[in-house]
Amino acid sequence: MKFMKSNCLEHSIGSMARVLGVSRSGYYKYLNRHKDRSVAPELTNFLQEKWLKSRKNYGFKRLFQEVKKSNLPYGARKVRKAMKHCKISGKQRKQFRPLTTNSKHGGRIAPDLVQRKFHPNEQNRIWVSDVTFIRTSFGWSYLCMILDLYSRKIVVGRFPIVMILSWYVIRY
Repeated sequence: MKFMKSNCLEHSIGSMARVLGVSRSGYYKYLNRHKDRSVAPELTNFLQEKWLKSRKNYGFKRLFQEVKKSNLPYGARKVRKAMKHCKISGKQRKQFRPLTTNSKHGGRIAPDLVQRKFHPNEQNRIWVSDVTFIRTSFGWSYLCMILDLYSRKIVVGRFPIVMILSWYVIRY
């Protein structure tokens, strides 16, 4: 391989590979294997400085934008590699969750009729319900389910577009 590298200006790589019984791809792999693959200290210092300045918030996208703004000669792959080497990662944003419970009010609080005894002896004795908020492409929708605790089967399930107060209180 060293012979091929030193004589590549005088002879073609293909003809030398044929004579020496080596594949051309093997020669090129040999050349790439010996390239310096270390991370540039200038880049790592820059990334760490910007990352710490952002209070460890910035991830790849923003750090790469900073590299481009500063006209540093590094591409996306080098920046990712340097971030991995320095153990730099951005903080994930928490997904928005609606506040569903407001216990600090002067309104009436429903009594606990079940008294936390969730194992009834007969069917249709205790029903429980819950309302779940579901984000859709049209906005928030609400899923209301009523469950029989004895059989663990859903008695009623509704998926309305608009929240209706009468779905909260079902009397019979």
